[in-house]
Amino acid sequence: MKTFIVFDNGGKTFDRYTILNKETGDLYASSADPFASDGFSKFLCNCVQRETTLYGAGWREKSPAKKIIKAEVDSIIINAKLDPDWIGEPIEISQLPENVRKYLDQLNAHEESSHQDFPPLKKIS
Repeated sequence: MKTFIVFDNGGKTFDRYTILNKETGDLYASSADPFASDGFSKFLCNCVQRETTLYGAGWREKSPAKKIIKAEVDSIIINAKLDPDWIGEPIEISQLPENVRKYLDQLNAHEESSHQDFPPLKKIS
């Protein structure tokens, strides 16, 4: 879970928690109970999307270097600490409501499965 940092705005908005994946730059939002019928959880964006270079078509995009992702993530963390009214203050994972922790577990499992290497190609004779 160390790949995520969670910001809590104290309930000022319905999407109380902002979740940042420090490895990929993905941003998510969540209410206090994301699985409830009136709950909320959503992928917002990737903080380095503006740095993605397209070569002719979207399917040929070149992912930004890890140092660019790290710089953008660090910028978000620093700005959030300088202005807690922006997206809230960092909160420990252990202090989150149980259902938000379950949502984080699902995000973590999804992130791990989406970054697995593809099996090697077999030679066709």
